[in-house]
Amino acid sequence: MYLMFNLQLFFYLLFKKADVLWSNDLDTLLPNYCISRLKKIKLVYDSHEYFTESVYKKSSKRVWEELERLLFPKLKNVITVNDSIKNAYEEKFHVPITVIRNVPCQFVKKRTDKNIILAKDKKILVIQGMGLNENRGLEEAVEMMQFLPGDFILYFIGRGTILNKLEEKVAELKLDSKVIFIDALPYEQMMEYTRQSFLGLIFEKVEVSDEHRFSLPNKFFDYLHAGIPVLSSQAPEIKRIIEEYEVGDFIETFDPKEIAQKIISISKNEMTYQKWKSNTVQASAELNWENEESVLVNFIKHLK
Repeated sequence: MYLMFNLQLFFYLLFKKADVLWSNDLDTLLPNYCISRLKKIKLVYDSHEYFTESVYKKSSKRVWEELERLLFPKLKNVITVNDSIKNAYEEKFHVPITVIRNVPCQFVKKRTDKNIILAKDKKILVIQGMGLNENRGLEEAVEMMQFLPGDFILYFIGRGTILNKLEEKVAELKLDSKVIFIDALPYEQMMEYTRQSFLGLIFEKVEVSDEHRFSLPNKFFDYLHAGIPVLSSQAPEIKRIIEEYEVGDFIETFDPKEIAQKIISISKNEMTYQKWKSNTVQASAELNWENEESVLVNFIKHLK
């Protein structure tokens, strides 16, 4: 399948005119690299993640690692999404890399005739995005709701590979009134839910692989742009930003009862919570695409 895709991409690029080739992740790099050498076109390698760490099948992983070992040292224009991935690649391949974070534009609430009003007497916990997948602490997030008072509700907004598993767990634990599933929504509508939430949750299991350890998901910035503090596992990139801007806290363990106790503690410390919430304003003003765009423009102006 991959070989067929690469051949199709190679022949597609072969007959296309271009000043720059842009390769998104390792699975598109080989045909782009070959065409760039053949036609003497500048090539940008855009690494959205630590790709080889997202491959779990050992035989496939060895193939990807060998391809990366052969091609990466020959690249001249490389970008990635955070400093952790940049540092790992630079140490491994000694190729300079530019960080361009995949952050959303600043969220501006538009006036609408029909607003979404969530229960005002409830504290909403939200996990959003298209990544309702394994190793993101989602099962533990469901289980923690057993130990939270009735004024807490957990919203899952989006889709993913373990959605059915999560729904089954909710039914098994009889948490239907405390855990709500909402399908993927248009961005502005999703943010209406998010901005009314108490906390945004990110529970990446950082010990599983570098894919999770180096995670810096879009939903993290969405939470900040919506003006809500974040409770996260200690993924280095997320941890660095939370500590720098003082916009949230961390879980020490994935034990559901201890996570619930952490959330209860946050809810009781109103002064600290309001400070975090206030600090999201500055974080949102600085961590947005409007600022990151200038880094991309400068990078493009200096392609080699």
